[in-house]
Amino acid sequence: MSRLRLIPVVTLAFVLMATGVFRASAQDATPTAEGGVAAADADAVVSWGQWLFSFPAAVSPGADATGAACGLGQQGDAFYLAPSYVGAGAVTRACTILEGTTVVVPVIAVDCSTAEADPFHGDDAETLATCATTNADAITAGHASIDGTDVGDIASYRVQSPVFGLILPDGNVLNGTPGATSMVVDGAFITVEGLTAGEHTISYGGTYESGGAIDITYNITVVAAPVAAS
Repeated sequence: MSRLRLIPVVTLAFVLMATGVFRASAQDATPTAEGGVAAADADAVVSWGQWLFSFPAAVSPGADATGAACGLGQQGDAFYLAPSYVGAGAVTRACTILEGTTVVVPVIAVDCSTAEADPFHGDDAETLATCATTNADAITAGHASIDGTDVGDIASYRVQSPVFGLILPDGNVLNGTPGATSMVVDGAFITVEGLTAGEHTISYGGTYESGGAIDITYNITVVAAPVAAS
């Protein structure tokens, strides 16, 4: 099956590696029509990666074409959005979340691990980081919007995770060796907070130097949190 190449978080472009723009560091919150947008920190990216890659391909939220799988494994105050298969075309998913939830959006990114074959393979912290940097530098465009309002300067939201561990299941989306592996993720991630009860749309995606592209829209219904019994 086709390998899932990330992102996971709209007409704003990354420029090629030679310009150095995608090397920019993450910036502080940027206002949007509904809710606030900020750069995801490295811990959020680690948690996102451990969530996404814990599923076999047959039930992976990254292979989901409708949103039926978007609630799998979600817990706590963060809600993780997923990438799609490169070449899957425009994907639209419908999900419901509680008001007050922070949405982690993987605009566009890559991963490298000890379980995968080249060019996504690394053997230790240094080679994993180098592998992730090299592949993320080959991202050529990225875009994101919240409720129709574009997120500016996508390149400034680039972040690289530290090395983290996870267990890849049999039949995983990376076609990697099942079992314990180490991974680094590199790419543009944003968080969205303050979405009010009602209907919202988050769109994101981009292209890779190889010509692959992703284009994802989440139609998100935000519902008020249950009132605690007195």
